[in-house]
Amino acid sequence: MITCWTTLRETARLAAAMTWPSTLAPALVGHWVSDSVRPSGTARTGDLAPFNGLAYGVIDGHVLAGWQTRDKEDSTAANPVWSVHDLGTGRLQASMTCGYDLNNNINAGNYGSHREYGVVASPDGRYLAAGPVVFDLRRKKGICLAKSGDRKAIVIVSIRDDGTAYGAVQQDSTAEGTEPAAVQVDLNEGPDTAKVLGRGTIAPLVTNVKGAGLFLSRDDNGALRVSLRRER
Repeated sequence: MITCWTTLRETARLAAAMTWPSTLAPALVGHWVSDSVRPSGTARTGDLAPFNGLAYGVIDGHVLAGWQTRDKEDSTAANPVWSVHDLGTGRLQASMTCGYDLNNNINAGNYGSHREYGVVASPDGRYLAAGPVVFDLRRKKGICLAKSGDRKAIVIVSIRDDGTAYGAVQQDSTAEGTEPAAVQVDLNEGPDTAKVLGRGTIAPLVTNVKGAGLFLSRDDNGALRVSLRRER
C-alpha cells in the first residue's frame, strides 16, 4: 500500500508515462524499453522480432511484467517468465518461470483494465502479487502458486508484512451460488504451506489497517458490506 501522497503522485506520473503498444512491450518514455531489461530465458519473438514483454501492472514504484519463452524441444509451449522491475529505471528486481499464461484466454489481452487479477502488495512493500504470481522483493525470489500437477492454483488478494498471504483456491469450475475456498499461505515457506480456511471464511482485501483488516462481503439482500475487523 502507498501511504505517502507524494509517492502516490510520483508513481501515478511514471505509470502514466508507460507505453502500451500493440506488441504489449513495456517501456517508460525517455527512460527504458523492454528489450534492454529482459530477464534471462527470454528473447525477442516473432518472424520480425518484435519486442517481447507484457506490462501487467504497476504498484508502489514496481512494474510486474510477463515474457514469452521459446517452445520446448517437443514443440509444446513453455511457461512464461514473470518479473518485477523498478518503475523509474526498468532495473530487474526479481524473476521466475510460472505457469500462469500471459493472456489467460482473455481476447483483449491480460493487461490494463482487461487484466484478470489486480496487483497487490504487503504494506511494507516487500511482497508483491497478481493472482498466482507472487514475489518476495527482499529475497529477490518468485513464488509460483499456479496450478501444478494435482495442486490447484491459488489466487492471492492480500499480504501481511510477515509474509502471510490470503486468497482463494481457484477451482476448474465452481457451482452456481458457491464461493471459492479461502486459503492462507506462508510465502516464506512456499506453496506447500497453503491451508484452506474454515467454510465461510472471508479473506481480507487489505491488511494492517491500524491493526485491523478490511473486508468486503454482501448481506442477505446482496448489498455490499465493508467492515474493519481487528486481528484476534
